[in-house]
Amino acid sequence: MTRGQSLGLALLLAAVSVSATIAAGEIALRLRHGGLAARPVSAAKSAMQMAAARSAYPSAYDPLLGYVPRAGERGTENVWRRSVTIGADGLRENGRARPPGTPVLVLGDSFAFGDEVDDADTWPAQLEVQLGRPVLNGGVFGYGLDQIVLRGEQLLGGAAREADVVILAVLPEDVLRCEFSYRYAWKPYFTLENGTLALHNVPAPRPHEGPPGESLLRRALRGSFVADRAFRLLDPDGWSIPDSVRVHRDGGEVARQLVDRWVDVVGHGKRDALLVIQWSPQMVAVPIESVVARARERDVPVLDLRDVLEPVVRARGVGAVFELHVDPAGPAGVGHMNAQGNRIVAEAIAAALPAAGDGA
Repeated sequence: MTRGQSLGLALLLAAVSVSATIAAGEIALRLRHGGLAARPVSAAKSAMQMAAARSAYPSAYDPLLGYVPRAGERGTENVWRRSVTIGADGLRENGRARPPGTPVLVLGDSFAFGDEVDDADTWPAQLEVQLGRPVLNGGVFGYGLDQIVLRGEQLLGGAAREADVVILAVLPEDVLRCEFSYRYAWKPYFTLENGTLALHNVPAPRPHEGPPGESLLRRALRGSFVADRAFRLLDPDGWSIPDSVRVHRDGGEVARQLVDRWVDVVGHGKRDALLVIQWSPQMVAVPIESVVARARERDVPVLDLRDVLEPVVRARGVGAVFELHVDPAGPAGVGHMNAQGNRIVAEAIAAALPAAGDGA
């Protein structure tokens, strides 16, 4: 055997050895994280993309909205480890059989959906008990006001067509979310063109298509645990992907016009409407006055939950209303409302609903 042949054989054996080691490491990491079909977390860094890959959130792809609650979901295998049941209609169940009567439709984000509490402890579920009539929970974790209004149009054209009361529950941050085309997942968004709303990003890219700004190298290797670990050490900045992409700063005006769109779709006069402004001690400070003002101009009553919840927090502490997340390295974080906070909200909403919304 010549010297060149010996060198070639040595290189081949080294390549085979390295490949075998990488393959063994890949298999071991996949088995450790759930099986051969598992994918690394940073292969789908966003919460909603992790949902599709690892069922952390009960979500499914939707071409209009980006994602929706996954129909047929049932159990506690979710990021909150709470009982979450999603019906065939894509609405979260209320933990008990629905009472008879004309339904109320709730639209909103994670506070309406009821992140961190069981089915029966969300405020739509407790509102159903207060009213003695069906309350359909159309809330979705992570939604902006744009997605909330589009989902309302979708539901009122189908699963919630019989509803005669529609509650729009908005966290001020939902206005800011209207300025993003990607926020932990692809989403639809509106821009202003000649003063009117123009819809973009529909159909929404699928999660497997990757987030914006993803490099070709990362796209080729993002399914590998070994590559993920190596590149997170070697190139943490280049390997990472953006959590969000902001496309404009007209959220306030977009949100104001979305209120008009919501009122028109609700068919104010045919259905009763209520705008609920949600509140949290740690919420992002986003001006929402234009949304409130426009709702009142359209004769829609407004309930500001700050007036309801802040006195309770001052008197009894944050834990009386909200879930607290203990951080050993810092102060406790404030999460979503707990069962008692949701009960307080349900009572306030029941008292604020127009008298016509009695389901008779």
